[in-house]
Formats: sequence, C-alpha cells, structure tokens
Amino acid sequence: MNENEGKKRREWVKNAAIIFLTIMLILTFFSNTIMNYSLPEVATQYVQSGSITAKVRGTGNVEATDPYNVMVKDTRVISSVAVKQGDKVEKDQVLYYLEDKESDELGQAEKELADLELAYMKGLFGSTVSPEVINKVASGNTDSFSSYRTMVTDMQQRLQAAEDRVNECQKVVESITLENTISTNDAGVSTAADELAEAQANTDLTNATTSFEEYKSKRLAELDNQIKEKQYQIDDLKLLISEAKTATGSGGMSTGGGTGGASPSPSASTGSPVSTSASETLFEQQRTLVGEKIDVINALGGNIPNVKTQQGWPWENEVRNWYNNIPWTDLEADIQKKHEAAYGEYRVAVDSMNATAETLREYGSNNSQQSRLEGLENELRELQQAREEVSAITVNSNGDVQDAKNRLEQAQRNIREINNANKQASTEALNRLANAEAALKNAQAVYELLKTEQTELAANINAELDLSKASKDIASKKAEIEKLKENSTGATINAPVAGTVTNLAYVAGETTKPEEAAAVIQVEGKGYTMSVSVTNEQAKNVQVGDTAELQNAWYYDDVQVILSSIKPDPDNPAQKKLLVFNVTGESVQAGQALNISVGQRSSEYEFVVPNSAVREDNNGKFILIVESRSGPINNRYIATRVDVDVLASDDTNTAISAALYGYEYVITTSTKPVEAGKQVRLNES
Repeated sequence: MNENEGKKRREWVKNAAIIFLTIMLILTFFSNTIMNYSLPEVATQYVQSGSITAKVRGTGNVEATDPYNVMVKDTRVISSVAVKQGDKVEKDQVLYYLEDKESDELGQAEKELADLELAYMKGLFGSTVSPEVINKVASGNTDSFSSYRTMVTDMQQRLQAAEDRVNECQKVVESITLENTISTNDAGVSTAADELAEAQANTDLTNATTSFEEYKSKRLAELDNQIKEKQYQIDDLKLLISEAKTATGSGGMSTGGGTGGASPSPSASTGSPVSTSASETLFEQQRTLVGEKIDVINALGGNIPNVKTQQGWPWENEVRNWYNNIPWTDLEADIQKKHEAAYGEYRVAVDSMNATAETLREYGSNNSQQSRLEGLENELRELQQAREEVSAITVNSNGDVQDAKNRLEQAQRNIREINNANKQASTEALNRLANAEAALKNAQAVYELLKTEQTELAANINAELDLSKASKDIASKKAEIEKLKENSTGATINAPVAGTVTNLAYVAGETTKPEEAAAVIQVEGKGYTMSVSVTNEQAKNVQVGDTAELQNAWYYDDVQVILSSIKPDPDNPAQKKLLVFNVTGESVQAGQALNISVGQRSSEYEFVVPNSAVREDNNGKFILIVESRSGPINNRYIATRVDVDVLASDDTNTAISAALYGYEYVITTSTKPVEAGKQVRLNES
C-alpha cells in the first residue's frame, strides 16, 4: 500500500516536471517570436564597390530668349486670327483681322482733345499772360531753349550785380556808422585834458581870489589898526602937550632906561603933578593892553611871563622867539590867521606902549614934543596913503589871479575850438551817412525792381512753355484721332518683326486690351532658355558650360542644351539654386518641356551604399550596419553605428569613406525608427 502510494507520488512529480519543462520550452519559443514581431523590420544591402555619376536631373519649360511682344493700343474686337502658334511669319504679315468699329480710344481721344483746347484757350487769354507771349504762341514763333537760357542768364547776372551793389552800399553805411561812433568817442576824449585844465584854472582862480581878498582885508586891518594907534598916539601927545602947557608952560618929565631897561616911570621935575599922573595912567593902560595880548599869545601855545610881574622888557625877546618858531606848515589856515592876528595886535600894543614911554622920557627934558607930533602926523599921513593904495588895488591886478584867469580863458578857448571842430566833423559825417543811406535805398529799389522783372520773366517763360506744349499736345492729339479714325475700318494687327509665333493671346470674337501683348514672336536668329530649380547641394555638382543630356535624345537630335548661369532661386533663395540653360535647335519651340541631366563623369569608389543608407545627426554623417549575435534558440541582429565621410553621390548611390571591410550589411530602410545598439528584425524578402 505504502509502496504504491510512493510510486504514484514519484510518477506525479515526474509528470509535473515534464509538463513544466514543456511549458517553459513553448513559452521560450513563442516569446522570441512575439518579441521579433515587435522589433523594427529593416531592409539591408551589402556595402560594395562601384561607380558614382554625380548628375543633376530636372525638367524645365523652354522660353524665348528675347521674345517680341506685339502690343495693341486700342480696344478692338478680333474678327479672325490669321496665323497659328508655331507659324513662321514675315515682317508686316497679318496676325489678326479686326472688326470695323470706332474704338473706345477714339472717343476718349476726342474728349481729351476738347479738354486740351479748353485749357489752352484759358491759358492763352489768362490775366497773367502778357500780350507778347500770346502773339508768340498764336503765331508759333516761340523762343528756343537757348533764347530762354540767354534771357534767364542775363536776368540772373543783372540781379546778382544789383545784389552786389546793395551789399556794397550796406558795407559803406556800416563803415560810416562805425567811423561816426569812433569819432564821437574820440571827440569826448580829446576835450578831457582841456576840461581838466579848465577845472584846475577855476580852482586856482577861486583860491587866488580868496587869497587876494584875505590878504587885502588883512592888510587893510593892519593899516587901520596902525592908523588908529597912530591917531591915539597923536591925540595922547597933543593931550600931553596941551596939559603941560596948561600946567607949567614949559615943564617936563624924565624917564627911566630905553626898551631894554626898566619900564618908564615919573621922576622929579618942575612940571605939574597932574601932567605926570596922566602920562603914567596912559602908560599903565598900554602896559595892561600888552599883558592882555600876551595872554592871547599864551592861549595859542606861548609861554610868556606876564609883564606886570617883571620890570623892564625881558618878555620882548621871548615873544619874538615864539613867533619865529611857530610851525606854520602844520597849522590850518584859520589857526595861522589867529597866530598872525595875535602877534600883530601885540606889536601894535607894544609900539604904543614904547611910544608912550618915549614920550614920558622926553617929556619935561626938552621941547621936541612938537616936532615929534609933526613926525607922528607925517607917519599917520603915510599910513593913510598906504591904506588908500591898498584899497585901490583890485583883484585883476593880482598876478596869481591874472595867471589863473589866463589859463581858464585858454582852456575854455581850446574846448570851444575842439567842440566846433567836432561839430563840423559830425555834420560832415552825418552828411556822408545820409548820402550812403540814400545810395543804399536806391540800390535796394533797383534790386527789388529786378526781382519783380525776374518773376515776370519766369512767369512769361513758363506760360510760353505751357501754352506751346498745349499747342503741340493739341496737334498730336488731332493726329492721333486721325490715325484712330483711319484704323477704325479695315484694321489689322501685323507682325512688326519676322520670326516664329510662340503665343497668340486672342481668338476670334475676343476684345483686345490696351497695352497687353496680343501675340509673342520669337525673333529669327535668337535662341531659347530653360530654367531648372535644384538644391544647393546639387548645384555644387555642376558648373557653367556643362552640356545637359536630353531624355528621348533621338527626338531632339539637333537640340543642344548648355548651362549658362547659376543663380539663387527667387522662390527659395536660401536653399535652392536656379540653373539657367541656353537651348538651340530647329526642333524645339517655346513652351515645350525638356527632361535633362547634367553633371560630372563616372568615378570608381571602394564603398558604395544606397542614398537612403546615409544618415546624419549633430555628430555628423553615419550608416547603420547589422551585426549578428548568437542566442539560446536563434541569432539576434543589432544595429551598429559607423561614422562615414561622403565622397560623392548621384541620384541613387553614395560613395563613402569608413572603417568597413566591405561585406557588411547596411540598413537602407526600416518600418520603425532605428537606434544604434538596438535589436532589429531582418526583412525575410
């Protein structure tokens, strides 16, 4: 029992293991199959050696090199077409017949003629047109271009001369104005010295007059004081003599020492005491007056002892020393006058006192008083005579005053002469300026007149030209109308040149349009051109002068196609070029399409692959080759990148340079994008 169960258990384990392995085998097989169907399917081709012909192929339409467009100016209806496209025509051969009908251009031309005639009449009889211009235009005798140029040039020269004259006169006015300004300024400066001399003379005259008046007043005052004092002395002497005679008849007095001794005093005599007492009283009064004058001197800075405290005359020398040592230059004028007045009054008082003392000395000792009296009276008369002489002196007799007057008069005379001269010069300058301004005004008037004449000349010339042109336009329009009328019946459109008709724009019954080509004629002797658009890379494989090969060359056995220029394609100038070919041959016509190929000769290369095998990314150009790797059941195929350099290429293949052996499979196409290092599935076909 147990053995059977163990046996069954082993069978079950065995069967389970077999089933598990079978399932794993099935899953492994189908998993590869499923994965293969999810991989990109690629087509491959051997890398092989071969030749490359770098040709450019394309198709272009043949065009006339220098086509002649037959233009129609009128709007007319085509009656019939006389030729077909491709026909050769001769010059003046009929291309189209036109219906007999007045064209729209004829009506429009007649309307334009009416407008031109109306504008001409308005311009001819306008208010701004001179009769001379009207006569010229009406008679058809208008001036020539050279005549216009001569008139304009002459007017410009006259106007320029007038303008130069205005500028010249303006400069003269400015120059004279500047000279007048300078002369005026100079005139003010030239009198300055004389005006200064005049002012100084006035000052000197005033000072001299004042000094003279002060001197005269001072001198008269001194003489008046001396005359007064002299009169006092005479009166005193007369009184003394009278008193002496009355008292004693002939008595007298004796005095002490002279001016250098002691002061006079009464002495014993036979005279009367009354006479002595009166004299001594007068003497004391005069001595007191002298003391008062000394007090005045002491008040002015003197240091003189009082006469009442001294005997004799010691203060006399001290007064003289004080006067002689006065610093006059340091004192003001009024202080100087005070010093002089104090000293003068002191001298008068001293002289009076001395005279009284002398009288006292002489009195009673002799009888000379009468003679002294006569002397005093003579002195009085001399003083009075001196005063009269001083009073008679006038200010004009003073030398300083007269000199100042002379200088003042001379300065004033100089100023008057300068002012008169300046005034005369100013009048002359003003007259010159007035004349210059008058000349400037006349020159400006002439210039303005010529400008007006120039404007009128320009207006007349423009009017003459406009009217002359209008007259010619009218004549031209009339001729055009006549021609349109002639062409309104039996009109045709003819070939202006000989050649081949390459295009006919109209058919019978259609209406022509002005200034549009009714037909195109390829002129005899001129070929055709053809243009083919290619990429920039393709354009690098050709050069000017290459001869293109034609497909169906047997049909175009006389046609030759030569590359004449390479230029940017106007439709895509950044990425494409336009190959322009010259086409010659009798069997080709404008409008035909030609298939051509052009490029270099074939060359042999070691590695050649289809164009679709060459790929490119940021790292450069490369190809993908297929490498086989062994698997548990079958082989796996891996895409491997190989960098290449492109040597040449044509429409199908590319010659490359790469690290290859020459028998590798290169991927040409794939059902999905392929990346280097990824597994791929080969196309079984």
